[in-house]
Amino acid sequence: MKTVAAMFLLSCCAFAQDKAAIAAAEAACGPANAVFEFTPDNGRHPTPKTESDKALIYVAVRAPGVVNFAADGKWLGAVKPGGYFFASLDAGEHHLCVTSHVALWKGPWLHSLQAKAGETYYFLARYTGGSNSELMLIPVDPDEGKDLVARSKFSDSHPK
Repeated sequence: MKTVAAMFLLSCCAFAQDKAAIAAAEAACGPANAVFEFTPDNGRHPTPKTESDKALIYVAVRAPGVVNFAADGKWLGAVKPGGYFFASLDAGEHHLCVTSHVALWKGPWLHSLQAKAGETYYFLARYTGGSNSELMLIPVDPDEGKDLVARSKFSDSHPK
């Protein structure tokens, strides 16, 4: 009986540690209730130059539904399917997050980035496919990233 009680107590602690670890990891995301407004598409296709003291990040989306993008706990924007978004970040370590409200997958996808000043980074947000599909944020080669952006529509958004 003591063994069963000890196992029960230890399993409760393990669940608490998992919740704490998940919360710490998800700190890269913004508040869970974030809602974005989109500016109507007016044919713009901006591709700014990287500032010498910042890093530039592009996110292209090949996934159904709107994908929200955050860095270091702050939502920076959202991207519609077939769209792209960009953000400027200070050089240094960053923790990136993408989420979507598509029924396939509710959890975030997290990625760490050691951003260098003057550098440009490209990411693709897409689903893995299959019955256990997950939303992923995948770093891509700059040549592939430029092509993804060129073939995508600019998704101009801001938090409501």
